[in-house]
Amino acid sequence: MEVKRLFLFAGYDNQGIIDDTLLHYLRYLSGYGDIIFVMDNVAANAELNKLNDIQNILYRTAERHGEYDFGSYKRGYQWADKHDLLNKYDWIYLVNDSVYGPLFDIRNTLEDLESRGVDLTGMIDFVNKFTPVQVQSWFVGLSRRVVNEQFFKDFMNGIQAQTDKQLIVLKYEVGLSQLILQHGYKMSTFISGEKGDAVHRIYEQPLKMLKKGLPFIKKQALMNLQGMQYLYPYTTEAFVDEIYHNASRTGVKINVIRTEKPRYEKYYRLTFLSIPILTIYRQLHDNGMLVCYKVYIFDFVPVIKILLNR
Repeated sequence: MEVKRLFLFAGYDNQGIIDDTLLHYLRYLSGYGDIIFVMDNVAANAELNKLNDIQNILYRTAERHGEYDFGSYKRGYQWADKHDLLNKYDWIYLVNDSVYGPLFDIRNTLEDLESRGVDLTGMIDFVNKFTPVQVQSWFVGLSRRVVNEQFFKDFMNGIQAQTDKQLIVLKYEVGLSQLILQHGYKMSTFISGEKGDAVHRIYEQPLKMLKKGLPFIKKQALMNLQGMQYLYPYTTEAFVDEIYHNASRTGVKINVIRTEKPRYEKYYRLTFLSIPILTIYRQLHDNGMLVCYKVYIFDFVPVIKILLNR
């Protein structure tokens, strides 16, 4: 039976623009489930109309509410509750655009998380000696059982603007996970790190997280990527260009200037009567520690792309 998903998407752009990186994210999500889209900024109709060709967007709105991502989650949740949708989905996800991605298809990742027998999941957790464990709020998965609990409804409806970002983290990000766990539900995340190491690596060592299979990169981690070329093995050249333009427009820091894509070189070719039957091209990254292979039939029909860590 196909899993039914609803994504409550929180967006923000200080120029009120819905650009290609956001459209990329929404198009991917529309392939996995339905979307309720809420921006914490005013956007012109011309911007919202960019969403018209994306399937499965049930509702869209763009207005300044000042409650950040959780305020957008609240509004999306309330719209779904008002229209009696909460009991129609197996999983409801809270996601925001503080990341670029997905860099590649995440259907298998979602199916893995949803099959673990838990009711709270996400991409990555965080815990240290000062903060109890929580799922990072940029991608949180909640089962239908949790979403329809009265304590969860009370939590979502009680979200308000806070005077300090740390209060948002403690009251809502930490608070949400702890509230669910205290009611006896279990959690599991795609990447779990002891003492907060994993979440620090998201920002400080993004390439290591990509190598672990994380299909997103935090926007603020671009300054530590050491070059946009390191994204090429994980996604398309077109999407790397979109990320670069978004970062340049919105002031996201990039540590080094954008460099050219490493070239593919012919690595192996099998011929018959001088006709190329099978050709393998190789692309080296990170001083040869990361290798990407592309396999073609007849030298023009792509078959597979393989990424290897040496």
